[in-house]
Amino acid sequence: MTNFCPADHAMGLELQLEELLEQQQRALIQGRGHDAEQLQTEIEQLQYELAATAELVGSVLPPPPSPELHDAERLTGG
Repeated sequence: MTNFCPADHAMGLELQLEELLEQQQRALIQGRGHDAEQLQTEIEQLQYELAATAELVGSVLPPPPSPELHDAERLTGG
């Protein structure tokens, strides 16, 4: 049995989304407008699922630590 990991699921959704966007671009270049429209529907569904998954990730994982600044005076010109 596998454990569901929201962050891994989000990564998978991003990869699927990238693939669909590439397919849609090819369809548009090749003049297949109907296919591009169908792909748009799939893209929107994946974007919705990705947004929901991102909210889940945000509620499950603690926020990342703030980055440490070294020699901050030099960064501000002070």
